[in-house]
Amino acid sequence: MFHRRSTDNLASVVAALNASQAVIEFTPDGRVLNANENFLKVMGYRADEVAGKHHQMFCDPAFVASDAYRVFWRELASGKFQSGAFKRIARDGRDVWLQATYNPVFDGKGRVTKVIKLAADITEAKQQAMDYAGKIAAIDRAQAIIEFATDGTVITANDNFLKAMGYTLAEIKGQHHRMFCDPDYVASQDYDRFWQRLAAGELIADEFRRIGKNDREVYIQASYNPVFDDAGRVIKVVKFATDVTEAVRRRLRNDEIGREIDGQLGDVLVQMEGANEMASGASSASTETSSMVNSVAAAAEELSASVREIASSMSAARSSVEGVFRNAEVANTSAARLSESAESMNNVVAFIQGIASQINLLALNATIESARAGEAGKGFAVVASEVKTLANQASASTKTIGTEIAKIQSVSTEVANALSLISGSMTHVLDSVSNVASAIEEQHAVTGEISGNMQAAVAAVHDIEESLTRITGAFRAVVQSSDGVKANVERLVA
Repeated sequence: MFHRRSTDNLASVVAALNASQAVIEFTPDGRVLNANENFLKVMGYRADEVAGKHHQMFCDPAFVASDAYRVFWRELASGKFQSGAFKRIARDGRDVWLQATYNPVFDGKGRVTKVIKLAADITEAKQQAMDYAGKIAAIDRAQAIIEFATDGTVITANDNFLKAMGYTLAEIKGQHHRMFCDPDYVASQDYDRFWQRLAAGELIADEFRRIGKNDREVYIQASYNPVFDDAGRVIKVVKFATDVTEAVRRRLRNDEIGREIDGQLGDVLVQMEGANEMASGASSASTETSSMVNSVAAAAEELSASVREIASSMSAARSSVEGVFRNAEVANTSAARLSESAESMNNVVAFIQGIASQINLLALNATIESARAGEAGKGFAVVASEVKTLANQASASTKTIGTEIAKIQSVSTEVANALSLISGSMTHVLDSVSNVASAIEEQHAVTGEISGNMQAAVAAVHDIEESLTRITGAFRAVVQSSDGVKANVERLVA
């Protein structure tokens, strides 16, 4: 009766195992003896496809070729129990994870007669666990991780955290979180509230300033994550962090540079606005200058025309003066000849006077002789008297002529002297006119050059005006661009 009950219980246990477990039986060397429906369903085979085949059909070829696989079956054959999570290959090539036990079955003599494998399909849970493990490993590689008790005591930390802070695990394990903080912050109410919030289950994420080994300043982008048990109680706090020290330092430097640039741009804007105003003033002055230069150019043209007229008039005056000078010289020559003729006439008068004296003397002699002749000489005496009278008249006339000739001579001398003075004066006048004409010719050339220069100046001032207009436009564009850059820098700094 007892034996029958034991057999019935064993059959019930086997039936229960077959209903809930994937069961397969092997020979001690790994040949398949039998497999239940659960196992065949999990692996995707039919019973006839696995019967008599070796266990290696369910394994990765690399594992089958390894020493570990041979040791695995050698230990089972020697009666050593095996258990664990095993990766196997299904008929369609899928990876299947089985939580299994390999159970050697002994005969009455203690020899292993077969191996029964009891397994549960944990593929989904294993894949999920591997996914979680992969994610955690990735986070561990990329993040600085440290774990705290709810009171802030360090439980453990990964290499990334230790490297960022400059400590070894032995130096921080069991220490309080405050060792990484500024003493002023630790002494504040904010720090107490920080751990109260974490202990209450609140996630805190932000950028934090921390103190590493040897008082080195470290900035981290971190999240403090409370971890809950199945009852919803916080059992620890896991901190995931990224060392952003260099980025923060660059940002702080950029902020400082941005503030400097902002100030410099403000100065530039002020200077550019001043320059713009000066350019506008210069443009207005250039316009006025252009107007004045145009007026000066017109006056220079009029002056040049006047100088040309004066030059023409002076040339005519010079010709007239030269004619007068020539006529004066001719008159001077004529006066000299007149004086010479007067001298000759004096000689003639003297000669006539001599003849008159001789005639008068002859008449006197004739009167004397007629007186001697008496009556016979009366007629001769009359003639002699008449001759004497004529001689006296001739003498008187020659005296008058001499006087007049002397006057003529005096006048001709005065004329000659005056003509000499006129000739000398005309020489000076001619020299002056020549000098004036030469100067006017030079002035004509200079005024022509001035006129040309003024025309060039007009063109240059016009170009300057256009350039100033363009410069003013460029200043406006620079001011607008500087405003834009200033606004961007202000946004960057903000």
